[in-house]
Formats: sequence, C-alpha cells, structure tokens
Amino acid sequence: MRILVLDIDSLRPDHLGCYGYERDTSPTIDTLAEEGMRFDRCYASDTPCLPSRTALATCRMGINTGVVTHHGEGQRYNEPGEGHDPDANRVPAFRHLAENGIYTASVSQFSQRHLAYHFSANFQESIMPTATAGGPAVEDCSEVTPVAKSWLAQHATDDDWLLHVNYWDVHHPYLGIENFVDPVRESGPTPAWPDQETIDGQQEMTGIRTADLWPSASQYKPGWEEFYDYKMPESVDSPADVEQFVDGYDASIRRVDAEIDKLLACLERHGVREETAIVITADHGEAFGEHGIYAEHAFPHPACQQVPMIVSWPGVTDDAGRTGTDAQVYQFDLLPTVCELAGIDIPTDWDAEPFTPALEGDEFSGRDVIVAGHGIYTYGRAVYQDEWMYVRLIHPGVFSYPGLYNDPGLPNDGLELLHNLEDDPNQTRNLVESNPEKTAEMRALLDRWIASHLSDDWHRQQPVGARGMDPLARTASRGPYLYANPDELLKLYQEHGRSDTQIEALSRTMDAFPRER
Repeated sequence: MRILVLDIDSLRPDHLGCYGYERDTSPTIDTLAEEGMRFDRCYASDTPCLPSRTALATCRMGINTGVVTHHGEGQRYNEPGEGHDPDANRVPAFRHLAENGIYTASVSQFSQRHLAYHFSANFQESIMPTATAGGPAVEDCSEVTPVAKSWLAQHATDDDWLLHVNYWDVHHPYLGIENFVDPVRESGPTPAWPDQETIDGQQEMTGIRTADLWPSASQYKPGWEEFYDYKMPESVDSPADVEQFVDGYDASIRRVDAEIDKLLACLERHGVREETAIVITADHGEAFGEHGIYAEHAFPHPACQQVPMIVSWPGVTDDAGRTGTDAQVYQFDLLPTVCELAGIDIPTDWDAEPFTPALEGDEFSGRDVIVAGHGIYTYGRAVYQDEWMYVRLIHPGVFSYPGLYNDPGLPNDGLELLHNLEDDPNQTRNLVESNPEKTAEMRALLDRWIASHLSDDWHRQQPVGARGMDPLARTASRGPYLYANPDELLKLYQEHGRSDTQIEALSRTMDAFPRER
C-alpha cells in the first residue's frame, strides 16, 4: 500500500475543473478525479489551518481536542493521556497508521508556522522544506516539490508508506504565478458573481479583507503593496477588482497543479504510479464575495469550510462511471477509510468515520448533519443539512455583515444566519426572520450537538475551570483579533473618513464583546 496525500492550503473545490469550474485551473487534478472518487460535499470539521489539520491528524473535533483557533488557549492541543501513557482509544491518526506498519512521512512547514508539535509528532518522519516559516518567509512550491521528490527517490518502491505533502501557494499573496496568470485568463471568464449590485451593497461593512478595505489596519500604510508580487486591490469597487483577486487565486491553483504533475511523473519513473493511491484535499477554502469577504478565510460558511476530497485508489476506485457523490463527509473521514482499506482497526474514540463504501461503489449515504466550527477573524459554527445552512456566531470579531441582525432582542443576540444553498448558493439572503421554524430546527440541532460533546468522558476529565466548557466559547474573552486589531481598525476608519455607520457598527461590537487586553 502506497499513499500520497496532497494537502493544498486554501483550495476551494469549485475552482477546480472536476467540480464544474469553467476555467482550466487543474488539468492534473481533473485527471485524478476521472480515475477516482470526487466528494462534492466534503467539509473540514474545524477551520482554518491549525484547527483543520489538527482534526485531520487526530480524527477528533476541535471541541474535543481544544484546538479551535490559532492563538491563546484555543491553539493548544489537549494531549489525551497521562504522563508518559497516551490514551489508546484516542491515538492520533497518522501515528496509528505507523503503529500498524505503514511508514508515515510529511513534507510541510505547517507545524513550525503554527507551532503545532502535535501535528509533526504524528509522523515518523517530518521534513521541513525550508529553514524558516511565517510572515513573508513562506515556503514556495518550488522548494517543496524537490524535497518530496527526494523522499520518493528513496522510498517510492518500498511497501506500505504514506507521504503527506503540503502546498501553501494557493493562500494569498499568490507568489510566483507570472507564467500562469495569462493561461487561466485565456481559458475562460471569472464567475459572474459577485455583480456590481452585490459589491455596492457590501460597501458599508466593517472588517478587513472586505469590499471597503482589503489590507489589514497594520498593513494599511504607504508601500503595503510591496509585500505582494501580484497586485492585490486596496478595495473592491467593481467586478474588475474581483477578477484581479480571482485571477491570482486561479493562477496559484494552476501552478500547484503543475507541481503535482511532477510528483506523479516521479512515481511513474519509479514504476509505482499505477500502484499508488493519490488523495487531493485542503485545510479550508477562500471567500470571493461571500458575506462580503475577499481572498480570506474568515467566516463559518462553505467558501471556507467546504474542501475538495478526491481519492484515486488503484484497485478500489477503478470502476468507470463512479466519479462523484454528494454524500456529506468530513475531511478527517479520510484516515479511518485508509485504516479500513489497510485492514487496521479504527480507534473507538475517533470522531471520524470511514467513507470506504463510496470508493468501492457501494451504497453510501454519508452524514445527515455536518457541524463545522471556525475560529479566526470570527468565532462560530455552521450546521449543514440537505440544502440548508445555519450559522451561529459566538463572536463577530471586527466584522458586520449584510443581513446579520446584531440585535440583543433576538435569540443568540441576533448573531445567526440561515441560508438555503440551493436557492441562494452565494448566501445573500438571511432567512432567520422569514423562516423561524427552520431556524429553530437548525438551532436545536446545534444545541444538541454541542451538549452531546460537552457531556462525554473527555470533557468530564478536564480541570474544574474548563470542565464542560466549549473551547470555542472559552476563547471569546480574548476575541478573534489575532489578525485584526479592533482598536487599530477603528482608528483607521476615523482617520480615513469612513462612514458614521461603519464607525458606529464597529464601536457597538467592541462594546458588546469586551476582551482581555
């Protein structure tokens, strides 16, 4: 058994040809999808990067591991076990594979960038492709691929291995894409939405990475553009500005797709391409107008939480015509699937469940309800069931959204959204007030889900101060301000003559959500 897991940061599925995108962004990935199974409704259980990859590596929800955000208590993994003795039922996922005979390795800067030892400790071999991480010193795919190829040169013909390769390039600032911008532009237009009417309606929002102001308050100074090789608009005033963002994003996908082709060619040279399972997935996606956000992962909605899951597994997904399913799955359901196909027992306390029947062409209904948490820029959770999506924000950060009723007289302080994704795929209409019955139903689903997790044995074993507490709610006292300081943003609005509506909205949010300094 040989498995290559390609983990592409910030990749949303609907910008891939195999998911219906009209532009030619992903010829290599599209071919893999033709050979395998494409999951059309796969969600990360927790977003963005650190919560998502922690969930992937532990097969447990953030509400159960404690990792729900990028900073403070919410970034710290609660290692199950005591002293030197780990909890055998909650063993991390990749380590579980290694303990059962599959050699595991990772080529990624992730654990250094997010100070996530628990991720790199999952692997027998954790390789950092560069010496630095974070800030402007982010790894480039041209640095990652040679390291992955070197590993394959040594191990490709070995039996029973899993190699995890992480590409960061699809995350802005869209570096090194000069040779890919024109080809994607020439292959087709950008999506028609958001249109001018939508953009006009987003101008009174507060927040960074929005139509009114894209740079953060700390960036918004002369020369901020110098960080970006590719021109990033200062604001979104027209569809042309959206096109500029999307062109950079799509070109970055095309660049990473070309790197994947190099890895597949390496497997071919070593004679194991036809014997190697290939997985394409991501930690989260990226918004391009949804809830007023551009080129950022800042909100619990499909643009951020829905990720690709493509599995091409020789001898399992070979049956022609079995290329896609709309059954709902979590991204971390991959690892118990690998266990099942390898004949390895699945630990009893994993939250993840295998989707093996879908790969084998058997009947597979997936998960009736998906609950996905989010913990950067905002704190909240989304519930996905059939065509419905319900969002409850625990903390809105520095953002005000069109259609979000920040009214203390409404349930949950009005920080709720309800969308019908079939009728309104871009989530432009909040149905909380017009459909109170469905809102109540989805609200109850989330309440029961939270209660069921907080009542389990793991939560009862926590220190008294944290016992039975939702870790996402526990982090709210500090606010989701790691990348968006509200004081800096308010000062910027005042200095640059933003509208009284925006200044009042941001001030009201800051007063309603006091925070630790």
